[in-house]
Amino acid sequence: MQKKEIRLKQVQEPIIFPNIAPTFLTDDTMNMRKIKLLDRMKAENFDVLVIYADKEHGSNFEYLTGFIPRFEEGLLVVESSGKCTAILGNENLKLAPFSRTRVELVHSPLFSLPNQPMDNDGALETIFEREGLHQKGKIGIVGWKMFTSKVNDSRKLFDVPYFIVHAVMNVASHQAEVCNATYLMIGEDGVRTVNNANEIAHYEYGANLASSCMLNAMNRIEIGKKESELGEALSAEGQNHSVVTIAATGKRFEMANIYPTHKPLKLADPLSLTVGYKGGVIQSNWFCCSK
Repeated sequence: MQKKEIRLKQVQEPIIFPNIAPTFLTDDTMNMRKIKLLDRMKAENFDVLVIYADKEHGSNFEYLTGFIPRFEEGLLVVESSGKCTAILGNENLKLAPFSRTRVELVHSPLFSLPNQPMDNDGALETIFEREGLHQKGKIGIVGWKMFTSKVNDSRKLFDVPYFIVHAVMNVASHQAEVCNATYLMIGEDGVRTVNNANEIAHYEYGANLASSCMLNAMNRIEIGKKESELGEALSAEGQNHSVVTIAATGKRFEMANIYPTHKPLKLADPLSLTVGYKGGVIQSNWFCCSK
């Protein structure tokens, strides 16, 4: 067995770029995104896509609208003609006029928080029928996950709430094909797999925040420092994290906890740090050693 020698040495501290303003996506970029998706739909013979979103699974929805439905759920119905319909709950109705892709708004309180007013209550099937899904030949449901099972038919696995899939199936004609179409977004040749210069600059804002936060946390590492103090260094500019922040030392997952605590760093303890923003995720592992 080959043995490798490990040498510890000092390296120059990386340069960070603080106070960099975010780059917004241009109208041309947003129009290009829609055109790319419509072209992929045409190539795969899709008549309509039903794109699901919630806070953790909203990137495909956000790709066209520019926003996620935050603490609610939502749907974006994209027809091969280019018509887009946003189906939203009570507290996201106000966002529809700001959608980067023009949408027609349909209110469905089914997508609202629990125990909210149910004005305009009605069956989701009724909404889908008004959108003409019963006349479509090929319907794609887009969640966030692309299944690659070798045992199951991945085209028939759906990772969106049952009440949505059930409504689509109830409305679709017997001749219609309903399948998982997430691959149009993130699969091979998916529209989100290639970015233009504007998109790269847009995502670089989050990548820069992540790397800067990681360096700030690294510079705080010392024996006796609390996990929570390192975790605080992994937050920046009020931005939403794309992954669970990790600042964990010693034995992991005690009391089933996955968040930073007041546990102090001890000599020879392992240390894990993870931070992510839209555009970049960084993870590092350490051992706490004396000089």
